[in-house]
Amino acid sequence: MQMPSLWGAVAVAGFQLRRLLTPPRLAMAALGAVFPAAVMLAASRASRGRLDPDLAVVLLYVLIPEGLCLLGLLVTMCPAVSDELERGTWVHVTVRPSGRASLLLGTFLAAVVWTGSVALIALGIALAVTKVWHPEAVAMAFSGLIVLSCIGRAALFALPAVIMPKRALVASVGVAIVVEYLAGVLPAVVNQATVSLRLRTLLVEWMGWRRKLPVEIQLLVDMQPAWVQVIAVFIVAAVFLTAALFILERRQFPPSEEV
Repeated sequence: MQMPSLWGAVAVAGFQLRRLLTPPRLAMAALGAVFPAAVMLAASRASRGRLDPDLAVVLLYVLIPEGLCLLGLLVTMCPAVSDELERGTWVHVTVRPSGRASLLLGTFLAAVVWTGSVALIALGIALAVTKVWHPEAVAMAFSGLIVLSCIGRAALFALPAVIMPKRALVASVGVAIVVEYLAGVLPAVVNQATVSLRLRTLLVEWMGWRRKLPVEIQLLVDMQPAWVQVIAVFIVAAVFLTAALFILERRQFPPSEEV
């Protein structure tokens, strides 16, 4: 496996970000940025302005690090290979030194930057219309959760993108449901490889909820400190990306797929 060029990956990331700066994509991003705030306003009105601050934080977590980040990465990371196949530019990628690796890592960087930026904007808007305790601390904690969610899930979706490029979106949805949301809530060894376990644990740790959690809920979080959870996300992301690069470097697409 050839080592990717850092500048090559950065160049691809810049190109992919310019692709995203189109009116339809910008409109989609704007809609995603205001959607969590709209939901929080609706929840506040439904509770007649008495929405519990802890419940508000949980809703923000479900809407932004879990929901918005996941949807954004599905749109930006899954077409990493399929776009090149459909445009007929895959052959130009493969003949360049480290072209495949630069394509995957550049798309990964672009997906993290684009999705993370939209999610951070959504967080700012949502916090402006939501009553939570210590909004500055919540903003800092959620900024970290957004970054970690984007890095971990983008690396996870890189695998379907290189294994099943034509059906990467459907495969990634299946992977998210099975790996992140089913295996992630199982109190067993299998959930140690999920990003969702780490994010839940960091939410509980940074919000100071450990002592308030019922025993049943404590089974859904890890007992290790926050720094262990952060390192675990980077390790999981590195493993997923390395596996995706290994597969992509050895994957051959028939000529019919390059039309």
